Amino acid sequence: MEEILIAGGKGRLGVSGAGFLHLFWRPGSQVDLDDAMKSIEKMQGLSAGRALPLLVEISDVTMSAAARGAFERARAVSAVAMVGSTVVDKVVAAALGRHGFCPHAYFTSRAEATEWLVSLASSRGRGLRQA
Repeated sequence: MEEILIAGGKGRLGVSGAGFLHLFWRPGSQVDLDDAMKSIEKMQGLSAGRALPLLVEISDVTMSAAARGAFERARAVSAVAMVGSTVVDKVVAAALGRHGFCPHAYFTSRAEATEWLVSLASSRGRGLRQA
């Protein structure tokens, strides 16, 4: 998977071989509104305007309320699988998943998150490719 750096190197974004967006935030990062807006712009560019599923890794990442709001308003994805490892990650994921415009789930394993995205797409008839 080819990735691009975003938000001054705080994150990496690419499209997986299975056909979903993969956003990785560097552990210890603080994601603000500007970071969110830049990542949304890049996601929309990579997906050519289609709402693709997103796997986002948020381990040890803090996210401002303004950044969470930007992600919610953008509605740039069709599903979100969030991967984290701490209680704080789970709280961030819960805050990001409060809206109802697409399915959200939190995982502690990237493999399980990927499996969920693939099964969700298959049940909707979109059939992401197995990675």
